[in-house]
Parts: sequence; C-alpha cells; structure tokens
Amino acid sequence: MSARGFLLALLLAAGAQARAAEPHLLIVTGLGGEPYYSDLFHRWATTLSQVATTRLGVSPGRVIRLAEDPSRDPEFIAAVSRKQQVIESVDRLGKIAGDGDLVALVYLGHATAGGRQALLNLPGPDLSAAELAAALDALDGRTVVAVIAAPSSAPFVEALSAPGRIVITATANTAENQHTRFGGHFVDAFAEDAADADKDKQVSLLEAFRYASREVAREFETEGRIRTEHAMLDDDGDGAGSRDPDADEGDGMLAARVHLQAPAAIDTPAGREALALQIQARRLVDRIEETKRKKRSLESADYLQRLEALLLELALNRRAYRAKQAQ
Repeated sequence: MSARGFLLALLLAAGAQARAAEPHLLIVTGLGGEPYYSDLFHRWATTLSQVATTRLGVSPGRVIRLAEDPSRDPEFIAAVSRKQQVIESVDRLGKIAGDGDLVALVYLGHATAGGRQALLNLPGPDLSAAELAAALDALDGRTVVAVIAAPSSAPFVEALSAPGRIVITATANTAENQHTRFGGHFVDAFAEDAADADKDKQVSLLEAFRYASREVAREFETEGRIRTEHAMLDDDGDGAGSRDPDADEGDGMLAARVHLQAPAAIDTPAGREALALQIQARRLVDRIEETKRKKRSLESADYLQRLEALLLELALNRRAYRAKQAQ
C-alpha cells in the first residue's frame, strides 16, 4: 500500500472520530455443527449485542443480528444467517451509515479453507471471502471493521484488506483449523476494564485484539495445552496481517484510534455492575457446558465436584443479579 493510501486511511478514521461517528454493527453466527457450538456462538452473540446497546451506547436500530436459529431470540435476531442475508445486511448498514461512520461485521462460527478458497460456514450455501470482500467494498467512505472469529480464518486477511479497513482473524494460517476461543474473549473485551489499557474509558479495536489474544494464551497455558490459534490484525491495507500489531507504526495504528463506542454512550456504575454479572454468568455456562463435554475423560468424583462448584457459583451470580435488578 502506498504512503498516500495509508494516510488516507488514517484521515478517514480521524475524521470519523472528529465528527462523532456513529457505529453500526452486524453480528453473524454461523452453523454450529452440533448443539454445543450452536449454543456457544449464540451466547457470545447475545453478550456482544447486550454490550453494544448498553455499555457502548450503540442504537438498537444500528445493530443487526443474523443467526442459525432466529427462534432462539426472535426479538433481537433479524433473520437466518444465510449468505444472501449477510450481503443484504451489509448493504442495509451501508445505506444508513453516513460518511465517516463505523460499520463493523463480527462473525462468530466455523470457517473452512482449501486451496485459494476460504468460506464462512452458514446455513445453506457458504459465503466466500471474495463474496464478502465484494459486499464490504460497497461501504466506501466508512471505516470498516471485519472480525472473523473462526478456525482457518487467516485467508480473510488478504481477501478483505483495504485502506481504511480493520481486518481481524482468529487464526494465523489455515492449519489452525480447530475451534477457536478468540471470539468469546474479543466480545468480552468491550465490557472489561482490564482491556482498556490506556484508561481512556473506551476500548479500541487494538486493545480488544490484544486483550483477547492474551486471554487465549492464558487459557491454553492454564490447561497445559499447545496453543492452536494465533489471531492476526491488518489495518494498513497490505493484506499481510500481524500477530503483534503496534499502535505507532504499521498494523495497529488505525485500530488504536477506532472504537465501537457511540459518542453519546452512557456508562453508569450500576449498569456496568449488572452487565458484569451477566457476562460472568455466560462464562460460567460456557465452563459448565465444556465440563459436561469432558465427562468421559474425568473421574466420576472429579467431574461431579467440578460441576457442583460451577453450578453453585452460577446460582450465587444469579442471586446477585436479581438483587441488583431489585435496587
């Protein structure tokens, strides 16, 4: 990418911030393949929509959710996450987003890659990286964010890369084809004070990326397992991506200046505490379901002890949440 093109990208982002840019968000969950993953992706997407419309102050009218099964939450899920619906939703956000506004697409699900083809696994026909790139190209004049939190997602960096665009993938190559944990931590970053490294009371895309990457590394280290996913970020338009982006040069400069938070966001202590309890509850459910999946590999007494402890913690969390709501 030329120096002139990169400067244009930075000016787009800076202009968006200067004119109090409004964020627009498309949340897409793909095929789970089995109930465990369908439930997990649904919980992650629900958390993201809650965080966006509460703590980040994004107008509900600027949030679109597409999912494998809209009946799970018909009030908030607009339609089935079919290829055509994804493309049409990008187009819809492009029509309501003004010049300099932020349009973010977050995909939580599975992906596959083989040869030169990379695909998001959706109900019906899969969506290719090339098809998604064509849809995003229509968002000229907006700051575009594309987060592909899926295995084998690395090819999306090159396919989606463009000036003024931030592309984040959960993996650094196609061989990293196991289920990824990055998506859940990336979602949580926008509700975690720990992710706000510069303490400016908002989480940039770079801060969210770094937080999620750290949490993924911590999980694998805690479990004593070899890490099978390494996220990448590209925002200088060269299609290469970086596992360690820098706010001062190259990949990371644009992401450090872009936030999902709306200009008029109201973040109250009471609202923050209630949201924190909701996110903690989701994490506990994630751990409970993961423990159930490991039942056959655990001693019976160990399994029951782990499950009982998690269920008790969840019950206490729900009690605290109800008390907070009653205040």
